[in-house]
Amino acid sequence: MLTRLYLAGLAAVTAVSGAAYAQDAPEDESVSASFTNDLEVRYWQKDQRLPGYPDRPVFNYVEQVNRFTASTTAGAWTFDAQVDEVALFANRYRLDGVLIAENPLVGQPGEPFPILNVMPGDSYANLEKVRATYESEKLSLTLGDAYVAFGRGMALNLNRNVDIDLDTSVQGVKGVWRPGAWDVTFVGGQLNRQQVFQDNPNLDIPGDKRHSVFGLRGERFGLGPANLGAHVVSYNFVTQFDDLPRGVAESRPGLAAGYGWEAGARELATTPDAIVGGATAELIGVGGIDWYAEGDVFGFPAGTDLPSPLGDDAERDLGYAAYVSAVAYPGKFVVLIEGKRYYHAERVSALLTPELYEVAIAPTLEYERAVTEDSGAALNSNDMTGGFIQVDWAAIPGTFVPYVSTAVFRDSDVGPLNFSDAPETIVHPLMGFELLNGETAVLFNMGRRMDIRGSTDEIELWEGAPDDLGTDIQTHADVIIQVPLGGPYYLNANLAAEHYQWGVNEFQQEDYVESETSVTLGWGSRVAFTWFTDYTTNPLVTSAGNLFPSAFPEFGDREKPLYGAAELQVKPTPAWTIKAFYGGYKAGIRCSGGQCRQLPGFEGARMSVTGSF
Repeated sequence: MLTRLYLAGLAAVTAVSGAAYAQDAPEDESVSASFTNDLEVRYWQKDQRLPGYPDRPVFNYVEQVNRFTASTTAGAWTFDAQVDEVALFANRYRLDGVLIAENPLVGQPGEPFPILNVMPGDSYANLEKVRATYESEKLSLTLGDAYVAFGRGMALNLNRNVDIDLDTSVQGVKGVWRPGAWDVTFVGGQLNRQQVFQDNPNLDIPGDKRHSVFGLRGERFGLGPANLGAHVVSYNFVTQFDDLPRGVAESRPGLAAGYGWEAGARELATTPDAIVGGATAELIGVGGIDWYAEGDVFGFPAGTDLPSPLGDDAERDLGYAAYVSAVAYPGKFVVLIEGKRYYHAERVSALLTPELYEVAIAPTLEYERAVTEDSGAALNSNDMTGGFIQVDWAAIPGTFVPYVSTAVFRDSDVGPLNFSDAPETIVHPLMGFELLNGETAVLFNMGRRMDIRGSTDEIELWEGAPDDLGTDIQTHADVIIQVPLGGPYYLNANLAAEHYQWGVNEFQQEDYVESETSVTLGWGSRVAFTWFTDYTTNPLVTSAGNLFPSAFPEFGDREKPLYGAAELQVKPTPAWTIKAFYGGYKAGIRCSGGQCRQLPGFEGARMSVTGSF
């Protein structure tokens, strides 16, 4: 309650101060205001029916989401606020005379952190983000919600990742002081996870747990070719649970139990759960090479209060993370070499897995379009060593640039995210090119990922497990093509496909193929029509296709592998965009910037209107 009152008060101060400053600002100081509204309405269609009752689609419902943002700039001050609102319609039906709300919108009574909701019915509104920022030549100060990353993000990385609908900020104070060649950054406050999703379904929204974080970083620039930095971060987590939220447990069965989460909730302790200290070094042009290195040490003063998937003995260990990169420019070539060693670094995000975000996101060296439900464990491994090398060749500078790359990792984490319960050696070669010629563009990538499990003589596995668990093999390719069609017209095609072959698992999976395609016919920036087609035989996918179910009888119960959808986009003015969508797409994992998220499939209609003024 106090947090929400603080938010409401800060929002009021932001609005009033912005208006007052606008009225009293000196004539030579510019005053401006901008507003953006993003409205989306989705009609969710479901094949599910009530058994023994008339064949009516009572599980279909309408979801309406709106995001309103306002920004006022007055001299050195900027005031920002974001209000999100969601409502469900046609969400209730009567069963034997009892009114049933099929999809609970907010968290249920009795949960440790009930949500504060003053909206009636199946609706919810929340002041998601609010901040006041002062900016001068030597000082930047933010009160309210801010984003922050130290170094390459291994110790602290709180950001807004719109690609997968994640937005986590620090609600408190952030300051950057710039005395000469120094940057000194301080941040402190509560973690403010986005409550309302803009692109994903809003169901059973949990209350915010308000973990705390404090960080300090100093950077010194221009020491010859060197830029040096050092930082320290402290985390304190509010709660531990023995289960995942509704809808997540199905996709990761046993995950909570595997991490040893305890039931119930606890208040913030006086002893931090985790303290991270590290340093960075950047060398520009030394020996004709750009160098970067970062090292961090993770301490866990609360001991076993912060769980580890590596066993009781490992819970008492220090963690560490090391990352290095070097970029050379010999002739027409660019050579990038990266290396990493992470041990227990993921423990700072372990308790936040049920809340679908992370506080520290290290470089993964992964090709994210090839991450699957199984290989996604490597992104969150607590015991990972690996390297990556890529060579780009400017065959025709500015026009045609082919590349080759290879990643090699050793993932020794056998925690619950891994399907095989065995260490793996991962080898992932890729090749591709970029072709840019006037208005024509082609971006092509293909690769073959091998997760080699090999001999398991010294590992305790399930009863009856063979001596050799084989290799997961994933062959994949994707291409983006855009060509002009004369005048303002253009054609854009985005195609991706993969073939996955499993090694040996305790619960054996089936090999599968899948593809995602979209073809867009556009008229300048004003109008675009897109047709989407998905195809999958992956038994782990939790959605069913909406096209030609009778055409695939060989799949038995899973006789809907094909999905189709159409979308029309219209921009009546540069500041306004209207989209109308109908059809379906498959569920699956999507990764962006080192973060991954299981996205549900969709079937139905969707319309959105976004505008700025």
